[in-house]
Amino acid sequence: MRRYDAVTVFLLLVGGVIVPVAGWLAGAVMLLASRRWTLRDKLAGLLVWPGGLLLAVGLIVFAPTRECVYVDDSSGRRHGGQCTGTAIPAWIGVPLLVLATAGPLVTAVYLSRRARRAARAAETSAE
Repeated sequence: MRRYDAVTVFLLLVGGVIVPVAGWLAGAVMLLASRRWTLRDKLAGLLVWPGGLLLAVGLIVFAPTRECVYVDDSSGRRHGGQCTGTAIPAWIGVPLLVLATAGPLVTAVYLSRRARRAARAAETSAE
């Protein structure tokens, strides 16, 4: 795989995390400008998970949190239960985080394999 291809896949995967939005956009422009990938590959790279791992990182860093404070009395009974904030229920948050991580990783592996195959085919036809 050429360096250009590797940088393209890298920017599509983590460019949005390093330089929010602009990093991923740079990778998207590089993907579209390259003759290495087919239209199908380009659509997969742009539409399967736009932004790369940005959503996964955002879910981890900026996920809403809920904090509850309880007061125990002298007999050990818990009272109160003042809660602030909100939380994403685990049954939604965990699958969303898995998808937000797996989608970009699977796409990056797919594009890397397609670039290697295309590079091998180009070398074979050049011989």
